[in-house]
Formats: sequence, structure tokens, C-alpha cells
Amino acid sequence: MSVTITCFGGAGEIGGNKMLIEDGGKRLMLDFGMSFGRTGDYFDGVFLTKRAGRGLLDPLSLGLVPPLRGLLRDDLVPVMGARDKEMFWRHWQEKFPVAYRDLRRDGLAVDAILVSHAHLDHIADLEYVAAEIPLAGTCTTAFISKVLQDVGGGSGAAYLQPAAVNGGGVLHTDRGAPSQRRPWRFLDGVPGGESVDDPLATAQSFWDASGSKGRELVVAPCHAFDGHVGPWRIRWWPVDHSIPGGAMFAIETDAGWVGYSGDIRFHGQLGPLTWQAAEELAGLKPVALLCEGTRLTEPNATTEAQVYENCLRVVQNAAGKLAVADFAPRNIARFEIFARIAEQTGRRLLVQPKDAYLLRAAHLADPDSNDLMAPTHIGIYDDPKAVYRKYEAAVRARYSDRVVSPDEVRQHFGDYILAFSLTDMADLLDLEYLVGRQLSGVYIFSNSPAYDDEQQVDLVRLWNWAQYLGLTVVGLEPRRDADGRVVAMDVQRGYHASGHAGGNELKEFVQRIAPRTLIPIHTQAAHLWPHMLAHQFIQVVMPRTGEIVILSR
Repeated sequence: MSVTITCFGGAGEIGGNKMLIEDGGKRLMLDFGMSFGRTGDYFDGVFLTKRAGRGLLDPLSLGLVPPLRGLLRDDLVPVMGARDKEMFWRHWQEKFPVAYRDLRRDGLAVDAILVSHAHLDHIADLEYVAAEIPLAGTCTTAFISKVLQDVGGGSGAAYLQPAAVNGGGVLHTDRGAPSQRRPWRFLDGVPGGESVDDPLATAQSFWDASGSKGRELVVAPCHAFDGHVGPWRIRWWPVDHSIPGGAMFAIETDAGWVGYSGDIRFHGQLGPLTWQAAEELAGLKPVALLCEGTRLTEPNATTEAQVYENCLRVVQNAAGKLAVADFAPRNIARFEIFARIAEQTGRRLLVQPKDAYLLRAAHLADPDSNDLMAPTHIGIYDDPKAVYRKYEAAVRARYSDRVVSPDEVRQHFGDYILAFSLTDMADLLDLEYLVGRQLSGVYIFSNSPAYDDEQQVDLVRLWNWAQYLGLTVVGLEPRRDADGRVVAMDVQRGYHASGHAGGNELKEFVQRIAPRTLIPIHTQAAHLWPHMLAHQFIQVVMPRTGEIVILSR
């Protein structure tokens, strides 16, 4: 029988990766992420959101989740009775005949889902996937996925809360029912240590802990990786990305080895690992490579080393003043940069409780890594709240001697760097109130540029906050209209390093691996590949959503 690959997401778009490999009776899914672009066409994430009470109806209707019967959760079908459910699925078969698949069979709909890393465009739609489907990825990816759920966002990658439907077709969560943890196959070893009451004490206690107060977590089997995921023989390698735990995969099929890049870069601290992974994948002589191309049109990027030098200079020039650093909370490499800058400039780096929770979890997942919460110059900003969530209480208990109040910051602005972002800006009003005037300091934007109009609005909003508070913004430049009003923001080069490789590096990456077939994914510039690989013996196959690509030996 032939080996096939079907892209249900990630074809002609950045993110939303959902690729199915079929080999005889075997099925394997690669990631199951959200398409932020297509989702943003219909929802703003605040006022207009998918209706939780209608389960799969909204995402299926808008083509945001593929109609894969058997893979998707049956408890999220907003109808009652077997006959109504048959009609429900027949509707999607008629509406999306190319994308519709009935994956039901004896046993699991797919043998497993390989998870490349814990960014939401690769994991967020796992909330729609049946609870019994096992996932395979690094322990770090699993633990960060759990952090995202525990703090109130993210996906269903770590655990799910069962839903039920009433007579009116409205779904509700059974608050009394326990959460169901997903079965995981940890590529780099199962969690260690005894499970104890403190969820931040050991890896096992963290993994076993429910994310909500008073709610039980029903465990599922977790296994160490032995070279196979279900019936599939798998190879994997750690790679450099803007989040730890990223992996590149090779899957053995009847047609030959199939490579999957995940998201990669070469300009971070772990860049050599990505090149090493390329060399080892090349040794397998893959028949096909699914390769990301997020920055295919851009040159090689600013490096993390350059970000460090530039941001250090800004903080040094702000001696005696407040410094605020804005970077993605899961970008641990960037956290390490600002932790070094804080130490070198005699400051303390203060993070939000949710960030401390993530940093501790990352260390539990990989005990050989540095415990980034261990240094005494790392503290926790005392975000005033009436009630603390379960994870916040755990963080505050473990690091009780590290909690720094707004009044302490106000008394010694020059002693701190605050790791804040737009969602934390209101906390700075406490400092302005305490000091009785505008703040004096710098706001370092060390984050991604805006990729759509909504994100541009957020950046303008961030600029407005900084101007009101009296903070000088570094890393952003305002774009004004004819009347002088700020309408958009441009990111200044040198203060942020992308999580993705540039076009020249991607070209060399593919040339080194030399697959027989290249399948471009996670890009809007796939059309560039045939020209980039001219005179190479590499066939470029452009995937289309829901259409099958056949691999031959």
C-alpha cells in the first residue's frame, strides 16, 4: 500500500500545523495547532470568541478544525443520540468533502500525535482531540503545555475536562468530574522523584497535580521512549527554537524515512544542535521532508548574542531609573539574557508568578538544565490580588522570601528590571500612584513584531501606556498619519531574535538533508522553494489543505 501525507493545517499558512501520515494500517499525526490567521478572520479573542457551549460546532463550521471523525472528541458534539450524531457528521462530510475523513476503526483513530514543541500554533487545537489519543514529545514540551493550562490558557495537551450536553444542545463542563490526563510518551525520559503535596517539589508531583483547587486529576499511562511510538519507528533530535523542548522528527515508513522539521533556528544558543540534527537526518536519506519556512523571504536574523549586547547597553544607560523588559513568557533564552543583564548591572529581575511557575516546571522537566529561579537576583513581583489561583499559591509558598512589593520597587527603581508585557501594564499604575508622578525609565520591547492588524492595535496600545507612564520605549518606533497620530508600530532591529531561521539558512538546511521530496509547510512563501532549489535533485510538492500527497519508494 502507498504511504500518504495529508496536511489539514500548515499548508500555505504560518502555524496551525496538522499533518497526517498513513502507511498501510498505521496512522500518525504531526502536531495539532491553532491557525491564528484563519481564527483571527472570525474572532478577536476577547469580545467575539468561539462558543464553549457549542463545542465543535463553531470551529468545524468555519473550517478552523478539520472534520476528522474518530479523532475529535465525541463529548464535544453538541447533539444527543446516535442518530443525531450521524446527521451531525454527515453534514460536515457534505460541506467539506475534501477535508472530511472518517478515522474510526478498532482501537485508536490515530496511533499517536507527535508534538514538536509547546507553542499554541502547534498544540492549541488538541483541546478538540479525543482524550485517549496518546501524545509524544519531550518532557519539557509536556510540562510547558501543562503550565499553559494551569495558568488559564493553552490547550488540552496535558489534561481535559469532560463535557456533557443538555437537551437544548448546550455543552457544559461537569465541575464535579475529575480532569482526565492525556497519555504521554516522553521522548527524553519519564518524570522523576516521588509525588508529594508540593507541586513544585519534584517532576512527578508537578505532573500529578491538578490545575484547579479541589478538582481531582485522573492519571493516564506515561511511558519512556524506546525508539517506537505505537507501531512507528521514530528518530528525534533536540533543536533550537524560541521555546525550550523543541524537537525534529524522522518517521520510518514503507516508502522510506520522512522528516519533520518542527520550528527551527540556528542563531540561538542551541543552534549547533539544529545543524547536528540536519546531518543525522541526512544520513537516513529521507524520501520526504516537511519543512517550515516562516522567514523564507527574510535574511539571516539578529542573534541572541546581539540582543544581549544591545539590551545591556540600554539598561546600563538607565542607571538609577526603572527598567521594564517585554519578552515572550515562554522565551526562556530571552529570560536568561535579562537575568544576566540584571546581575551585571546590580539589579534584580522580577517576574510574574505565572512566569516563575513556568521556569520552575522547565527545570523539573529537564533537571540537567539550570534552575533559573535559583539565583537570588531573581524575584517575583507582588501582583495585588484578592484570591490566588492554585499555581499562584504554590509559587508564593515556595518563593516567599522572593516576593517584592510595589512599594519596595518604588523606593529603589534603579535596583530592578520588571519582566512585564502589555497585559501587565496596569500593575505599573501602582508604582505611579506610590511615587506621585510619572515614572522615569525605559521600556525595552524585546518581542515579536505584529503579524496582523489586531497585534498592531496592541502595540499602539502598549505605546500609549508607556507614554502615559513616562517610560522611554526602546525597540519600537511609531508610525504616524498626516495628523501626527500614532497608527502603527515598527519593530527596531537588534532587540529581538526570531525563533525561526532565515531564508539562506533554510536553503542550506534543506540542501544538507537532500530529501527526495520537499513539502513546504508553516509558510506563506512556499512558491520560492523551486527557484531556491534550482539545479538540486529535490522535488518540491506544494501541499493543499485536505489533499493527499502520495510518497513512492
